Amino acid sequence: MTKATAVKRRKKAALTKATHANGEVNKAQAIRDTAKTLGTKVRPKDIIATLAAEGIVVSSPQVSATLKAAGYRRKRRGHGAPAAAHGHARSTEVSLEHLLAAKALADKLGSVEAARKAIDVLTKLA
Repeated sequence: MTKATAVKRRKKAALTKATHANGEVNKAQAIRDTAKTLGTKVRPKDIIATLAAEGIVVSSPQVSATLKAAGYRRKRRGHGAPAAAHGHARSTEVSLEHLLAAKALADKLGSVEAARKAIDVLTKLA
């Protein structure tokens, strides 16, 4: 093992300790260690209670931020993809499919004017 590798391992070991060099508790590391023991579906209130039993006081935002940085917090689902991504166009959008259908209707009725009249009558019926 080279000297550089040994130094890196010592630094990594120092980072994972739950206490600082001056004896104070490293709260972030304590939160990560507690989360690791409790599992992946861990909640901030569970960690707060566990650490309080050990005499470590942490806040809910501190726990949430530490868990998110450590990769324990799931990402929230979005509100879904836009309607166009699902293949449904919004009522104000005109897709290529709509244009082709309108052209087919105009061809079937003989002209664009005839198609407009038919659509006007259809809107009055609805």
